[in-house]
Amino acid sequence: MNRHTGATVLVTGLSLVLTGCGSTPPNGAPHASEAPSLIATPTLTVSAAEREGLAVYRGMWGAFVEAAKTSDPDAPDLRRYASDNALKLIVSSLYTNRDQGKVSKGPLVLDPKVTELRPPNEPSEATILDCVDSTNWLEYKASGELWDDKPGSKHRTTATVKRVDGVWKVSSFVLEGPATC
Repeated sequence: MNRHTGATVLVTGLSLVLTGCGSTPPNGAPHASEAPSLIATPTLTVSAAEREGLAVYRGMWGAFVEAAKTSDPDAPDLRRYASDNALKLIVSSLYTNRDQGKVSKGPLVLDPKVTELRPPNEPSEATILDCVDSTNWLEYKASGELWDDKPGSKHRTTATVKRVDGVWKVSSFVLEGPATC
């Protein structure tokens, strides 16, 4: 039996280091109450920055999980939630999987926490720490068989979420190796 996670593909295929631990699965997009503001506002409270940053982070993973089901690097929700290096890493991983005939399926479990907001009074950047649990988010061949026999794992993840022109997006993330949280 094959058990290889999409997160592990990021590690090996893109030379990433994986991180994270969590208990809240992404649902493809944040709930309406968690949806990031897409309208520019002059100032943002700390609690709103935390809420919007976490919603965008969860949205990025939800979009990645959805796109990974068909290895679609052009999935529009990826660009809604991710930019810069975060988007490059995800898109590259999806291209690699598509070229190899892989898809990823199953739940990805998250439990992100905001660890820092910058600047403190009117935040436009957040650092998020998570433990991404890819235990059951596995890679499959197009035929439906598991890709390999490696189990998924939990990966410590650190992400940077930025607010530019009133829109929050994940700009980068670092995933540490298996069993790092």
